[in-house]
Amino acid sequence: MMIFTLYFLLLIEFINGQQRNYNRFMPDLPPSTTATPSSLIPKLTRRSHPLASRSFSKINLSGGPFNVKFYHNTNYNDNYTSVEVEAEESVHKLLSVDIIQNDILTVRLPENSNLNNQTNTTLVIIYQQLTELSIDGLVNVQCINQIQTHIFRFHNRGTGSIKLKLNVNILDAYLHSIGRVKLCGQVNDDAVLKSLGVGDVDCRHLLTKKMNVISSGIGNIYVTATDEISITLSGIGTVYYAGPLKQQIKTGLGNIVEIPNLLPNQDEQ
Repeated sequence: MMIFTLYFLLLIEFINGQQRNYNRFMPDLPPSTTATPSSLIPKLTRRSHPLASRSFSKINLSGGPFNVKFYHNTNYNDNYTSVEVEAEESVHKLLSVDIIQNDILTVRLPENSNLNNQTNTTLVIIYQQLTELSIDGLVNVQCINQIQTHIFRFHNRGTGSIKLKLNVNILDAYLHSIGRVKLCGQVNDDAVLKSLGVGDVDCRHLLTKKMNVISSGIGNIYVTATDEISITLSGIGTVYYAGPLKQQIKTGLGNIVEIPNLLPNQDEQ
């Protein structure tokens, strides 16, 4: 028994010695729960780009990554429009804000700017009228209030997450995107939705009168309408619909599936 105990103690000492030698050559690693020192947290600064003297009704967002919030200035006695930016100083130097062709607000952040996909860059775009929105890049978008106009055209080739609140008469949406797209609110007349992308398109809380879906992508699409729905499916995704189906043309591997009628959630409008 004494021999076994002595052998055990020698074995423990040998293991401890090996561990000390190992630690001598390995860097110290902080525990996973260690908080990031405040000195390492990037400092964010705010800058304003007033645009009151230059009007626009179309917006083009490109590059990234950055987050965008839209705010519709409905006070017609106040023509204030601007792009408010909160970002690191290095991002401010790269970000381009301009109006081209006298009508298009362009916001661009070069994609080769060595920025992480997890961005803390946020833009608030204050506008008076928005008839067209184009996105191309890693851009996440949401609306603070509704986009209100007669005809709204939406072109998305981006990879970010999109959530738009609409109150329009006619919607023309072309989606060749990867990220998820969510549209809510209402379209008073006709809506055309062309999807060639990969991500899902959720319009369950977008109350439309007539909906025309043309899907040749991979992602799933959810739509609802009160009067009629037309679906042309050549992709491999599934189109879920709620409302009277007027026409369906299916040439792809995807499916067309009816779902129970959905009443738009008031919180989503």
